[in-house]
Amino acid sequence: MQINFEVIQYSGGYYSGLNIQIIPFNLEQNPNLQNSIVIDELAFSLIEKFFFEHESPWSHWGSTYVYPEKITIIIERLNHYKNDLNEKKILTYKDNVHLLFKKETKKFRKKFPKYKTEVITMINQVIGFLKNIQINKIDGITVIGV
Repeated sequence: MQINFEVIQYSGGYYSGLNIQIIPFNLEQNPNLQNSIVIDELAFSLIEKFFFEHESPWSHWGSTYVYPEKITIIIERLNHYKNDLNEKKILTYKDNVHLLFKKETKKFRKKFPKYKTEVITMINQVIGFLKNIQINKIDGITVIGV
């Protein structure tokens, strides 16, 4: 299975398929999911922990609202992880890398040099989206697992 790290800008409601959609505001304030980004479920699983680490309740599927204060923490975590990955030429089992499935995690570690640029680009795009949320003083985000 090929892992797709593309971040898609989307404003047409729910994006179909196995993915994660991140929208500005909550579902009540943004019921049409305008100005969202969409990331393949498997690709998002690489960075999911930085959104929901130590959070309760949250779910990979369904919707989870993230308060504006937490966005700063997520950006810091993503920047740190991006810098860590950027310094690596290869990944080993000791590296903090986990995808949704063990088989895919193993494959990702093995093919990391091939995926590295795509992963860094994905993380940069997510950080850019989150910084834009902050710049525009938007009241949080909602992460939707479809």
